[in-house]
Order: sequence, then structure tokens, then C-alpha cells
Amino acid sequence: MPTTFKILTTDADLLTAALAQSRVAVFETRGDLADCIVDYGGPIQRWTPESVKISDAYYLLSEFEFRVPI
Repeated sequence: MPTTFKILTTDADLLTAALAQSRVAVFETRGDLADCIVDYGGPIQRWTPESVKISDAYYLLSEFEFRVPI
């Protein structure tokens, strides 16, 4: 059964997911692994205008997509 995701694209989306402690999955958006899951993730620990920290790893916003199941 397919899962529907919300893609986190704005600061408001990231803030909402962080406050709700939602499990955020990380997907590659570039190269040969585009649209492949990189990390099944966890809650957002921190974010900046350039990166997001999930499960003690930093991911660049320009290279990864962040999704929460809805």
C-alpha cells in the first residue's frame, strides 16, 4: 500500500515537524540516487537555512528532500 507524504519545503513546515517530533524521512534529490531514501529518519533536531539535522546527521536542503507521512 503506497504511503502519502508531505514534503517539507518551508521553514514553517520544518518548524511544525520539529515541534510535533514527527518522524522525517530523507530522500536524495540529485545524481544517480535521485528519489531514493537515504535515511528513514527521526525527529528534526536542528535546522538552519542551509541544512537539517536528523538522527545526529546533517543534510543540505539543496541536495535532499524531507518528507513526513500523512
